[in-house]
Amino acid sequence: MANKICIAFGLVLALTCQVYCAVDCNTTGAGRIAEPTDNTCTQYTFCVFDSNNNNYLSYNYTCPTNSFFNPNTAQCSSNYVCNITSANSICTSDGFIADPSSTDCTSYIECVNISGTFVTTNYTCPATTFFNPSTTLCELEYTCPTPTFTCTAAGRFTNNADSTCQTYFMCVLATNGTYVQYQYTCPNSSVFNPTTRVCTTSYTCP
Repeated sequence: MANKICIAFGLVLALTCQVYCAVDCNTTGAGRIAEPTDNTCTQYTFCVFDSNNNNYLSYNYTCPTNSFFNPNTAQCSSNYVCNITSANSICTSDGFIADPSSTDCTSYIECVNISGTFVTTNYTCPATTFFNPSTTLCELEYTCPTPTFTCTAAGRFTNNADSTCQTYFMCVLATNGTYVQYQYTCPNSSVFNPTTRVCTTSYTCP
């Protein structure tokens, strides 16, 4: 009976994460992967391959207090500095905006101003449609711009196509040897420093 309860509980955890987690274990493979929608650097997804069903199970975890998940070592560490940009920082008014972490234009963010603070909700476009930031709609005929950057190493890198220096790419090494690429936007009034690889107000964009 106890074994049945444990199995059922494990399945609930897996299904819950598959619904709410942004990590696609089929893409990243087995291992611990940083949760791309988490702006606190404390959450990660543990992907486990289930050989019996020939698919991946995903479990969501949170690092211990005062520690952050380091995507380079795939471990929680008190020495890691979190520089992920919050989606709240790109909300300037109520409405829908493109998800800066999406490289295929399939997700978007709803911004709602509640008592002076923006609350954000992430959405995914229906299959075969893409989010058009001009119309703020998911469209069949919209062509998603091809990323001009390709990850070759783990870390944060300059978006050379951005003349404002406000966006950058984050590359995460997957267990299958490939890199998963995310695009982020620095908070308002700050820009990405290619030397320190963090968002700062002291760097002057060329």
